Amino acid sequence: MCGALCEHGIKDFRGNSVVNLLYDFGKKLRCKVGGYGSGSWYRWSTRPVVEDGLTLDLNRLIRQRHISPGAWSCGPLNWSMVGSGEHIASISYEADLSDPENAWMRLHYKRDGKPEDYKVRLTTTRPNYGGRRWWFVCPARGCRTAKLYLAAGGDWFVCRQAYGMAYRSQNERPEDRQASRVHQLRRKLGGEAGFDQPMPPKPKGMHWNTYYRMCDEIMFLERSSWAGAAKRFGIGY
Repeated sequence: MCGALCEHGIKDFRGNSVVNLLYDFGKKLRCKVGGYGSGSWYRWSTRPVVEDGLTLDLNRLIRQRHISPGAWSCGPLNWSMVGSGEHIASISYEADLSDPENAWMRLHYKRDGKPEDYKVRLTTTRPNYGGRRWWFVCPARGCRTAKLYLAAGGDWFVCRQAYGMAYRSQNERPEDRQASRVHQLRRKLGGEAGFDQPMPPKPKGMHWNTYYRMCDEIMFLERSSWAGAAKRFGIGY
């Protein structure tokens, strides 16, 4: 059994220079990094970022039948890149949920050539609405958690708090969030991300009022983001 449990979109912007980034499991992926508004260079992470690592979501594993309450299972788990489907990483696992009081999931993989092989304990709670809810027990902190993360540069899957991880939006300044919104709107219109790209034409089937509203928001956010960046770097705008 296998599947793309967590997909990571490494943004690819046309016309920018290419650099190599050391990514999970010692693999190098290529992503393009350009000038302001390209969506990459202006983000300086102060903490490891969730989106740059690998995620194990226990509820998703159960929904996709990789593991099943009351049964033993094993197989590979795969991560792939959003859009291209390019393979990022794989691990092998075994899981025994036949006894809720002694349930576990074993993870084994190589990290930069170093073998890792360990068990993660599983536990359950009884929600008020009935049934049984499954949890990982973090190998580092011993707390219940629905998700485990392997940060870039880390060795084990542990809870987000153990790595001190942040979501990308938590590390963004207001002008960065505005730039991200611009990229999102441009893509909705079928265009390229980046402030230096022309305004996309109206998509077929979209009302003109909706199109004009989105264009107005793009232009407003671009001006605000540029002004914030100029203030940050002490340059005139």
